[in-house]
Amino acid sequence: MGSPPVVGYPRYRRRWRRGPPRPPRPWWRSLLDIAIFTAAAALILLAVRVFNQVTVTPGNVDVIDGDSFRRGKDEIRLNGIDAPEYRQTCRDAAGRDWDCGKEAARALRHLVAGRMVECTGLDADRYGRLVSRCTVGDVVINSEMVRLGWAIAYTRHGTLYVREEDEARRDKRGIWRGTFDLPEDWREIHRSDMND
Repeated sequence: MGSPPVVGYPRYRRRWRRGPPRPPRPWWRSLLDIAIFTAAAALILLAVRVFNQVTVTPGNVDVIDGDSFRRGKDEIRLNGIDAPEYRQTCRDAAGRDWDCGKEAARALRHLVAGRMVECTGLDADRYGRLVSRCTVGDVVINSEMVRLGWAIAYTRHGTLYVREEDEARRDKRGIWRGTFDLPEDWREIHRSDMND
């Protein structure tokens, strides 16, 4: 009598059944995916711009002109205002030229001298400057420069500081003591000189 046959475990082979080929993806589905991705990216950028404002570390600054200064490597532009350019001149009540651009820079320097400046960046301009609302203590520098008559409300981007401008004009403060070219007009006229 022989020994019983050894029964092994059956070997299973898994067969992958290949189904019918999928039809090619319609072109409009790819376009729809691109549109959804673009819309999502735009919404994310908008949310960052509105809700995630950048706060620049408080500290001392170096004044460039009446509406901008440097803080370390960052150049900061005061939001909602436009001050005379550093080399710009204005005319007093008697029609004499005076260095209103240098005076505006001096006024800003006086506001921030030896004080901690705190800025919240709202955007970046085409020159890479952080467009900001800045304060020293309880004083909003943007507003104060317009109220003192050393800058105008930059209404091209909103109506901030229009009340302060009206007050400065009424009381003939700063550049309002005579006549002047709007800073953006002066820049346009003297663009080639500014690049020298």
